[in-house]
Amino acid sequence: MSHLLDTNFVIGLLRGRGTHWEHLDRLLTERLPAVSVVTRAEVFAGCHPHEEPATRRLLDRFESIPVNAAIADLAGKYVYHFRRRGLILHLEDAVIGASAVIEGVIVVTHNVDHFPMLALGKNLLRFPA
Repeated sequence: MSHLLDTNFVIGLLRGRGTHWEHLDRLLTERLPAVSVVTRAEVFAGCHPHEEPATRRLLDRFESIPVNAAIADLAGKYVYHFRRRGLILHLEDAVIGASAVIEGVIVVTHNVDHFPMLALGKNLLRFPA
């Protein structure tokens, strides 16, 4: 099983955090991690023009998981389900979570509380552990 890097993990890589790069090296021994196209959008939304070349070089190293109909439908169901329980789930996180479920990958994130649809230890990995 591979991994899906959440936006906050990718930002840690871009900021040169050694622990992030060390963890990425460990993940690379299994298989190349992926990012959601939503993560790409979130990263570029906060990217200054002078940072774009380095940002693109990093993001282009990973497979980008597109949002297809199955992912979109499941993400919408997650938002609906959790809203009825009184929890606000951002669409971006719902799409990333749905991508993990549909693609059968593990999300690597600092913000495990953003992914109530995923089970810690099964398809959700808190970083740092």
